[in-house]
Amino acid sequence: MKKHRILVVEDERTALRALRLILEDEGYPVLEAATGEEGLRLALAEQPDLVLLDIRLPDVDGITVLQKLRASASDAAVIIMTAETTSANAIQATRFGAFDYVSKPIHDEHLLLLIQRALEYRELEREVRSFREPPGKDVAALSGMVGHSPAMQNVYKTIGRVASSTATVLITGESGTGKELVANAIHEFSNRREQPLVKVNCAAIPVDLLEAELFGYEKGAFTHAVTRRLGRFEQAQGGTLFLDEIGEMPLALQPKLLRAIQERTIERLGGLGSLAVDFRLIAATSKDLAAAVAEGTFREDLYYRLNVVNISLPPLRERLEDIPLLVQRFLGRSERPVSIRQDALEKILRHHWPGNVRELENVIARAVVLAPGGVITPEVIEFAPLHPGKPEAWEAEVPYRDGYWQVLRRVEAAMIRKALRDADGNKAEAARLLGIQRRLLYDKIVELGLS
Repeated sequence: MKKHRILVVEDERTALRALRLILEDEGYPVLEAATGEEGLRLALAEQPDLVLLDIRLPDVDGITVLQKLRASASDAAVIIMTAETTSANAIQATRFGAFDYVSKPIHDEHLLLLIQRALEYRELEREVRSFREPPGKDVAALSGMVGHSPAMQNVYKTIGRVASSTATVLITGESGTGKELVANAIHEFSNRREQPLVKVNCAAIPVDLLEAELFGYEKGAFTHAVTRRLGRFEQAQGGTLFLDEIGEMPLALQPKLLRAIQERTIERLGGLGSLAVDFRLIAATSKDLAAAVAEGTFREDLYYRLNVVNISLPPLRERLEDIPLLVQRFLGRSERPVSIRQDALEKILRHHWPGNVRELENVIARAVVLAPGGVITPEVIEFAPLHPGKPEAWEAEVPYRDGYWQVLRRVEAAMIRKALRDADGNKAEAARLLGIQRRLLYDKIVELGLS
């Protein structure tokens, strides 16, 4: 069977040679290019099956080469190589049709696995080409999103894949993780970006007013209805409706919401007929909706209508590597120059962050005000307890006898399960995500009784 040909576009000779050796050891015929223009010429002339494309090239950047490839007759799978895993790079790469991207330094096993998947994807003709750059749109639309961690990179890639579709998206995550920012990003990169993004916080509107707020009402529908009012569904006509804290939706109102989602029609309060509405729905919740369904407080059919595409935001404690970036972002908003000492940053990194990014933002805002001489010291870093004077719930449950080891085993097991899920069961990839040797991962799986 003929091996797939791979074109490597990389201007660093050492890296190019290393990639050639890795690929040829696997039996792949390899083509080489040191510039973007040379790579594009070879791709069009030789029609390789896959292109490994560096994002930083001496003449044109890799994203430009990717765009030109996608505009040509080439159907090669493309994997972007980058040393700068920013949210912009992640989203742009997937939006312009790259199968995926790898971060430098590149791990051999991860790269070969990714190549295998990309080639299988290409053979099945499941092309990743759905996303085009919105005219005149700057990636600064995502300026509120910060994080280079693997968990956030997955979030950015999912945004890039779903933005241009009409699929309903359910954003889940703890309070303060930035669910509204994700909704903003999806809308800004969608085909509906020129139309309104209408937001409703279902937890902030009194239950008896929520129906009128969503569906609107006719004059005379109730005592104070002195004129017709359009509801949020109609206000979102042609655009996006964002229902935040959907888990707080009253059970009695859920059937009407379900009908609006299914049939794309609504009825104003006091109205005599149905009205057609065109909207893209994004919902968010900090509640466990599956548990709410089991408890009977949330309709199962509505849950499945909402949960078409799920974007799960990680809590801040699971992406500590992003905290220095977030701190610098928040310091940059200060009206005066403020810096932070290393010991103060270390104090921040040791905190559990139950309030997530929102809590961090508030802590930094307070520290900026109190910072002596414009330098944040550990003394001005203060954390508000969830229950002043009381231990947090998880602390109260830990027994003194063997408690340390019980908690440690529980955390280890949870992290390994998460890594295995994110790696689709591939142990080599899971070990890479965890930053440990494969042998140690295998030993831990046996020790903790994980399957």
